Amino acid sequence: MKSLSNIVIKSNRNKFRFVFLTITLLFLTNTSGANPMIIDDMNRSNAISEEQDYCEESTTKWCFVTDKVMGGVSEGDFKLKSENNLFYYNMQGDVSTENNGGFIQFRTKIQNHPKNKLFNGIKIKVRGNNEEYAIHLRTKYLFLPWQYYEATFRAENNWTVIEIPFKQFQKSNFYQPSSVSSIDIETIGIVAIGRDFKANIDLASIELY
Repeated sequence: MKSLSNIVIKSNRNKFRFVFLTITLLFLTNTSGANPMIIDDMNRSNAISEEQDYCEESTTKWCFVTDKVMGGVSEGDFKLKSENNLFYYNMQGDVSTENNGGFIQFRTKIQNHPKNKLFNGIKIKVRGNNEEYAIHLRTKYLFLPWQYYEATFRAENNWTVIEIPFKQFQKSNFYQPSSVSSIDIETIGIVAIGRDFKANIDLASIELY
């Protein structure tokens, strides 16, 4: 009887382990970014432009904004271009820190985030002029225009794919939540910011991974 009891206990333990592993795998499948969410790759999109007066130029998916909305003097433009059958967005201009300004950006509102799934970060395909740029995220918990989460990257002369995990994003104000969850993101911006320089950056695709 004792040996039979031990067999039953071991069998129950094995069943419990199997159930636990199955639940864990299902949870990871539903919540990890195994399948990316395309924000904009010129063919597929889960992005939509903001309909705001401060959009100096816009497409159906992106809104171009400069520091003129706050009295700055930075200049720039935003266009859809193509080269060797590759379509991409180009932002270029002169970033100036005069009059407490210092940025130009193009940004989009994301939509259709899958339920019960979280992504690990943002992947972009970019090209530029070897300058440092930033990605700004705004979530549903941010209400003031100067609130965002920022991560920087360098746009090399050649096309480069860059992955930036959400844990690298830094909050702009101490009273914001410390971390970013992909399901809470409302807008994503590609930004030239913080110093006097000539910006010139191309974006061919952007996604959540």
